Amino acid sequence: MKATLIVSALLAATMVVSAGRLHTPTPSNSQQLVRRSFIVEYDHHHSHSHFATALKRRQIEVDVHKEYEIFNGAAITLRSDEHSGEHLATLAGVKNVWPVTTYSLPHIREPPNPIETLAEGVIQAAAVSNHNSTGVNVLHDSFNLTGAGIKVGVLDSGVDYNHPVFAIPPATTGCFAVDSLTCRFIKGWDFVGDAYTSERKPVPGPDPMDRHGHGTHVAGIIGGNALSPTIVPRPITPWVGVAPGVTFGIYKVIGKAGVTTTEVLLSAMEMAYKDGMNLMHTAQRADALKIINMSLGGGSAYRDGPEAKLAETLTANGMVVISAAGNEGSDGVWMVSDLGLGDSTTSVASFDGAFANYSYFTYAGVNYPYQSSLIFGPGIAINTGITPILSTLDGSLSSGCNPAFYSGLDLRGKYALVKYSPGECDSNIRQASFQTAGAIGFLVQALQGEFVGFVATSTFPIAGVDYASGLALIAAWKANPAGAFVWSGATTAEFPNPDGGGPSSFSSYGLDGELRSKPDVGAPGGKILSAYPIAEGGYSVLSGTSMATPYIVGANALYMESKRAKPLGAVIRKAFKNTATFSRGPGSVIVDSALKQGAGLINVLNAIRTTSSITPDHIDLLDTVNFKRTTDITITNSGATAEIYTLSHVAADTLNFYYVAGNPFPQGKPLVSKDQATVSFGSNQIQIEAGQSTTVTLTFTEPSSGDASQFPLYSGFVVATPATAGAIAVHVPYTGMKGDVRQVPMMDTVSGYPMLTMVSASGRSLVSIPRSAVFDLTRPNATVVPVVLTRLGSHTPDLTIRVYTDKNQFAGFMSSPSKGPAFGTSGRQMNLDQETNEKEFSGFDWEGEIYLVENSTTTAHQIVPSGSYNIVVAAQKKFTKGKYPDDFEVYKLGSLSVKTNGPPLPELTDNGTVGSSAAVSSLGSLGVIAVTSVLMSLAMAIGL
Repeated sequence: MKATLIVSALLAATMVVSAGRLHTPTPSNSQQLVRRSFIVEYDHHHSHSHFATALKRRQIEVDVHKEYEIFNGAAITLRSDEHSGEHLATLAGVKNVWPVTTYSLPHIREPPNPIETLAEGVIQAAAVSNHNSTGVNVLHDSFNLTGAGIKVGVLDSGVDYNHPVFAIPPATTGCFAVDSLTCRFIKGWDFVGDAYTSERKPVPGPDPMDRHGHGTHVAGIIGGNALSPTIVPRPITPWVGVAPGVTFGIYKVIGKAGVTTTEVLLSAMEMAYKDGMNLMHTAQRADALKIINMSLGGGSAYRDGPEAKLAETLTANGMVVISAAGNEGSDGVWMVSDLGLGDSTTSVASFDGAFANYSYFTYAGVNYPYQSSLIFGPGIAINTGITPILSTLDGSLSSGCNPAFYSGLDLRGKYALVKYSPGECDSNIRQASFQTAGAIGFLVQALQGEFVGFVATSTFPIAGVDYASGLALIAAWKANPAGAFVWSGATTAEFPNPDGGGPSSFSSYGLDGELRSKPDVGAPGGKILSAYPIAEGGYSVLSGTSMATPYIVGANALYMESKRAKPLGAVIRKAFKNTATFSRGPGSVIVDSALKQGAGLINVLNAIRTTSSITPDHIDLLDTVNFKRTTDITITNSGATAEIYTLSHVAADTLNFYYVAGNPFPQGKPLVSKDQATVSFGSNQIQIEAGQSTTVTLTFTEPSSGDASQFPLYSGFVVATPATAGAIAVHVPYTGMKGDVRQVPMMDTVSGYPMLTMVSASGRSLVSIPRSAVFDLTRPNATVVPVVLTRLGSHTPDLTIRVYTDKNQFAGFMSSPSKGPAFGTSGRQMNLDQETNEKEFSGFDWEGEIYLVENSTTTAHQIVPSGSYNIVVAAQKKFTKGKYPDDFEVYKLGSLSVKTNGPPLPELTDNGTVGSSAAVSSLGSLGVIAVTSVLMSLAMAIGL
């Protein structure tokens, strides 16, 4: 159908997963549905043969792509549009059905920086300081731990296995050979092929060579070794990965386009698990240790997707599954990726090191680090002067937004120095003004505690300098206004990192959709030097939770090697969380929130050495209404002698993302306050005998200050400190929300959502609906169709689009040909799409199909008959039971007139119509608020 193909190319939405038998994901800009493709899970009494029989009985024709073994199900594609996922869900023995969904690599914070662009002889202090801060250097140097004997599965873009950092001496290059004793890559498979996208059929094969770069960088962090002085190509400084003795399985699930699917991920996860079992050389199951690294992004903050279910199964059977938290720190709360949301899987945050590699310029003999805009490129090579734009009011550095401040200044051929002033004006306005005045670029002094790049064009350079450098530049200019810049161009050098010591600004904030504590723990992920494909220069400096995740993987390998009895993943995660170092990074007023750093920066040495532990490894206090005032923790002394523990409480920053009055969408940058909870222990000291455990009851009190209507998120750490000198303190993080989570707003009404629009006659844009419009939805005439747009600022257990007759009788739930049935749990949208820099939204195109019952177990769906229908969007509030309409935010969008060939509707009953007692927001007869700006943004996003 033409309209389906058109709208599939136009619409973008956040991940949706239904809680019923048929799960109905609606993809985000980083995710898409694969047309007519589904993951089917059987109940435990049924198998592939039962499913095949059920398909034949119902005359449903499918292509079976993969029959899974550990995950009891299959990946299939329907051969025609005659049947749907709902038909599959009604088959005997089918437990769950999910549409196949894509995943993408997280947005990398710096472009690849090949070896030839890096300065020779520059001291890479970051490579050393990262291992110092995590204790890895001591484990290498004093305990000779390298991860030897541990097998690590890397699910990524493949690996350049010939790279010399993976060589086993005396060899000078790495190699890949199945079950080899002389290669470090001993298992592997290419599931997709180099040219794979979700629209193209996979071309699997036995060679998992990396043509992208991401997987090689990840493998280098885990276990590369560039310490040899004769290594070729030579890095800017010798470095070593976390566990240089591990062996690898390479599971190439991503091609050059950086995309994979749930179908491919499930296949790779199963193969990685089975490869570990096949390599087991003893009869003891404990020796079949396996670790999976998944540095992928996307998904909702709910954990009911097939890959999350399989990850839980694998961890319960001895495999360690570790996933990136995501790089959406600029989008605020509720943004942790769903792959790491399981109870025993690990979600990893990124930390910035004390040192980092930056491009730089020299002024008056002093080097200053800077970050240029990503669009312009990594380095600036235009040598010229500088003119600070000072306020005529007090002589301080201005934002450059007021042209009067530089009226009469000679900016010709120079850079302007301004300060960052968010919300005052954007870079485009300043760029135009500065270009008119003759400037060739400008520098922006960052706020205290921040050091970020800025958006710019490809021809006019903008660079950010940290706050202290901005002050020093002003002083240097005043002493010598005639001084000239000398730019390093592509050359880089090491500088103290102004963001160092705390979580990376890009690292995603928790919590998950059920107010559970995520991420779990952090690792170095900012400006990490590692391997890159030889064809691309051999080495690269990248940032992201994709870099922090393999660091944790390597740390797991060191921990496993150190223990005689190989522990399960949940045990290792607890050791890492209990002994992590919680931080106070730039911008923090107490210590960084557990929503950002989890339990803190990993310390592998302490995790191995500790003889104490706390269970559970996190405490979820929920919200005020569901507040868990008391909770028990168990402290275990596994040492050889009795130990006295002193209990204490360290409060962390409270974060407020809903501080803009009247705006229901969470802000990307939180307000940070000292509002804090209190904790009492009964007794602050306890004695625990050797090898024994004691249960302690904690009593929490919510913060006394803070506006509950703004839903402040508080956190902190409960610490148990042993009295023995040199013994390692252990802690557990807690998180909670002040306020009623049921009142957290769902829909971005300020931006005009939800709204009714339509596909234009050209099929290239969405436009407002004329009041006299009648949509001809008779097939094959459905070329111009209505579209419902939504934009969620928070997760909802159930997002529905309901269709009512013109007499306000409930007819059913809208079903979109490109998105499926409009019901199910849904994650929030990003503030701005990372590719288009426009607001992200969801779109549901409609060709008249409805489902009569939500999550029905029969094929109760049909085309509506011709007539007028009222469209209602309803988003279920958090922590409610789903009673409609009382537990929902309800929005009446207006009416649509349609011409169809549908049969009469069955006998209708009232099902919580719009006229009920629930709070209803009417968005007008057409439901179009600020539609012009939204549609202009959409047109820009698709290149119209």
